[in-house]
Amino acid sequence: MARRRRPRAPRDSRGNRYEAPYDDNPLIVDETPDRRDDEPDARDVPGENLPPRDNTVEFPAGGRVRRIRVKREIGGFDVPFFMLTIMLMLIGLVMLFSSSYAAADFYHGDPMYFIWRQFLFSALGLAVMFIVMGIPYQILHRLAFPSLLISILLLVLVLFIGQTRNNATRWIGIGELFTVQPSEIAKAAVIISFSSLAIRLGRRMKSFMYGIVPFLVIIGMMGVLLMRQPHLSATIIITLTGIIIIFLAGAHIGKLSLLGGLVALVGLWIVLGMGYGMDRINVWIDPMVDPKGDGYQILQSLYALGSGGLWGLGLGQSRQKHLFLPEPYNDFIFAIVCEELGFIGGTLIILIFVAFVVRGYYIALRARDNFGTLLVAGVITQITLQIIFNIGVVTGLLPVTGASLPFFSSGGSSLIILFAELGVVLSVSRQIPATAAGLRPPPG
Repeated sequence: MARRRRPRAPRDSRGNRYEAPYDDNPLIVDETPDRRDDEPDARDVPGENLPPRDNTVEFPAGGRVRRIRVKREIGGFDVPFFMLTIMLMLIGLVMLFSSSYAAADFYHGDPMYFIWRQFLFSALGLAVMFIVMGIPYQILHRLAFPSLLISILLLVLVLFIGQTRNNATRWIGIGELFTVQPSEIAKAAVIISFSSLAIRLGRRMKSFMYGIVPFLVIIGMMGVLLMRQPHLSATIIITLTGIIIIFLAGAHIGKLSLLGGLVALVGLWIVLGMGYGMDRINVWIDPMVDPKGDGYQILQSLYALGSGGLWGLGLGQSRQKHLFLPEPYNDFIFAIVCEELGFIGGTLIILIFVAFVVRGYYIALRARDNFGTLLVAGVITQITLQIIFNIGVVTGLLPVTGASLPFFSSGGSSLIILFAELGVVLSVSRQIPATAAGLRPPPG
């Protein structure tokens, strides 16, 4: 009697093994014909990495390979990440209204001025997120160079026709109705262009000429334009995000360290050569050197943090937002959060941010291809840096840089672009291989 062979473990189209038990799988909906061996795989072609390939898995059956098309999980996207996004958006809307109504009433004669705008842009941002989520992220390969070119042109244009506020020229728009910060577009463009370029270069990322020089030119060009505004926080965030993407793409560690050291030296030289840069550092070390000038905002922020104590003064009960703390609805909104909700409330919000970031990197690690991994890692890294810089400034751990707090700070274009980036993350999550959902092969 012939010895019965043990069935081979099922594999997907990339050769990954499935370890799940053999039983009925309710996700299976139909079968597709086998792919010929000489048929080119679209996954190897940048810009043609189409999702239908990802909806199929291969199982050995009777000497031939059965290709099974599977149904996605509920909604087709990562539900925990989506729920964390909605949670942060709702908490941000509540805290923005609480922190802004006094300033809105005084400066605009309408206590609802900021919250109505934020609510409108949040609704528009959600719509953009759902639209982007439904588009295969592989199409971003084709948008890499155009987005980079448009962002650089806008950074040049803002220097000539931009609106100036607080001694900084960072906005393009029509009056106060609608304005756009080209720096926000530049952040997204760097993520897309760096990820696409790194995938196209492949193994050449190990060389200095291909793996360092092109990225250094882009970062240097954007850095010069941003510092002309000036916009220190955007310069730092774009630079660090770009370096992280280059590192994840496989650049040589030694050469990348050389790039990081060069960027750090140039950045230090620029900061030391700027009058307001040294003033910020001096005020950061000791705010009392100029308590009525550059040190006033950080001192009021620390007063708000101290007033909140462990449990806070209560929602809506902040005192510093009544025209004592400048920009309580923007860069320093977290100070009002801690004043009203206390140390406990502030810590809980930080933990929600941590869960959001961890889930984002989880999606990056399980993406179906390297392009998806780099895109998600770039978006989550950018958001993480903004959170760190904003909370660090509010608590006095970092010098004032002007970084906003995602989901909380008042903003229009920045909020829409944030939701568009999150749409890319959810688009990547929709194409996570079936193994992530515990797919099991069919019986027989």
